[in-house]
Amino acid sequence: MKYPLFLSREEIYNGHYSIKKRDATCEFTRDLHYHDFYEIQFYLSDTSSEGDRTNTALPLGEITVSEETLPLVHGSLVLINMFEPHQIQITCEQPYIRYCISFDSSLLLFACSDTSNLFNIFSSCARSGHVRRLTSGQILDLISICRRYETLSMANGRDIMEKSIILEIFAYIYNIFYDGREISPFDTRNMEIITNLISYIDEHISGDLSLEHLAESVSFSPFYLSRMFRRYTGATLNQYVIAKRIDKAKLLLAGSVSAADAGRDTGFHSYAHFYRTFKKITGMSPTEYQKRE
Repeated sequence: MKYPLFLSREEIYNGHYSIKKRDATCEFTRDLHYHDFYEIQFYLSDTSSEGDRTNTALPLGEITVSEETLPLVHGSLVLINMFEPHQIQITCEQPYIRYCISFDSSLLLFACSDTSNLFNIFSSCARSGHVRRLTSGQILDLISICRRYETLSMANGRDIMEKSIILEIFAYIYNIFYDGREISPFDTRNMEIITNLISYIDEHISGDLSLEHLAESVSFSPFYLSRMFRRYTGATLNQYVIAKRIDKAKLLLAGSVSAADAGRDTGFHSYAHFYRTFKKITGMSPTEYQKRE
């Protein structure tokens, strides 16, 4: 499998969550990629609200998640964990849409309860699988929830209502995917630590993000934190921090920040280090990237 592209939250949505409807005219990327947030994908053969159609058996394409290739049809519901490499291949010529529900790990952690641990279905240690094909009734229910989000017209309290709809989706998805098996309290605790660590890195991208400093921030030894992060994400902490910094630098360069300032604002101690790292990852220098934008 080729090396996946890293996509940060800032490239997809602002805030802590998003519901976007995509079709063939506005697909985001068909490359193999991963990201540091969770995603739910909901596929429909067209824009109709009908749950049962004569063309629902026709394949829409396939999705590869962590080297497992799975078919996509009308009503396919897909869970994508943080850091899971995935790639979508739409092969049908008929119209389709897919809802992409993206959200931070901090929001998932907020929604967990003593009786409904969402990490049971959203984590690298969960065994619930990635794809379910919904029934006609479930398709209609989920379309209805997504369309309520799309058509909100509140002048005040909109953010509260949006979040309540996201939480409703979590509950609905949990009911579909949860099979009674629980991940261990040890795994749950480690997922919470990784969630808090990702938030810390986001908030301190220009500061000291050395392994020693990050370990101190969560009260672990550097060795233990390094092993734990790799076990649950498949990436090293150093790889992740560099990917986040370069991705942030790309956004700054696209916003007309100078190359020198972009390097400084993303935690590189010298422009030479920033230049070498940026070119190694993107294949071009910071100034070349900025001119391309």
